[in-house]
Amino acid sequence: MEIRDINNPFDRYCAFLVERDTIYKKKTAGEPWPWTKDEILKTYRFCDIYRERDRTSLHYQRTVRDHYKEESLVLPATVLYRWFNRISTCDALFNQLDVEHNHSVFERYIYSDDDYKFNILADCIHELPTPHVTGAFLITSAQGYEKGIGVAVYFHDWCLKNWRGHWTAWRQYPPRLQEMYEWLKEDALGLGSFMTAQLIADLKYVPFMKDVPDWWTWAAPGPGSMRGLNAVLGRPMDTRWNEKEWLTCIQELREAENKELVPLGLGPFHAQDTQNHCCEFSKYTKTMLGTGRPRQVYHVS
Repeated sequence: MEIRDINNPFDRYCAFLVERDTIYKKKTAGEPWPWTKDEILKTYRFCDIYRERDRTSLHYQRTVRDHYKEESLVLPATVLYRWFNRISTCDALFNQLDVEHNHSVFERYIYSDDDYKFNILADCIHELPTPHVTGAFLITSAQGYEKGIGVAVYFHDWCLKNWRGHWTAWRQYPPRLQEMYEWLKEDALGLGSFMTAQLIADLKYVPFMKDVPDWWTWAAPGPGSMRGLNAVLGRPMDTRWNEKEWLTCIQELREAENKELVPLGLGPFHAQDTQNHCCEFSKYTKTMLGTGRPRQVYHVS
């Protein structure tokens, strides 16, 4: 039986998560494509059920979080990485060191006091082939600029925030995820709710954040996760939510999926995992219903 043939929406949702994990294990074990009999999952790419192990997140971890650890630079580095979220661009920004100072482009920018320091980023981006940003989700950039430069403009503006002072305070008194989220997006041009939540999903794994009270329970709603949660509940996918009701239902779904899937060796999942699961389930459901499809397909020779 294919996943689409399961009538109960919650059971279909859990089967979707189990099958995606099975695909991941077969793929990483080097088994040949196709890794599933499900036609939708065979054709289209979906994000991993664990955000921490998807390809770009693993590259981010090696490049930024494992490198800077709890240093203050991990904060702007995370912002810059995720604003581009493209491995080739981020390799150029973070992993190519200059001979003279042994600094990356990002570090040269951060350490520079020059009034024209923005050119350090711009020159690097100009030398790279397009596209400069991810195609996995929508990225906004400053108007009047080519996409990559426009993203750098927004990041340059974001760096005017007192990120060093906040990081120092946060290390002493770790903030709730909600508090970190609100500060990150406050007065930040181009950094919307979705992108800010992606930053939280990275920074929550910094060691001093591991015991904050809402580590397991905080998440921010987005259009995909709202549609997906409707699908799990068997409601029309365009049914509207208010944020409080959405978060309450995400907690209930998180508890239900953990109860179902932990005995199978999956999870336990936190609320941002569940939010992501709903996003991906929305894509699956729209494809199943013929009302949409994921952007990325498998290209297997």
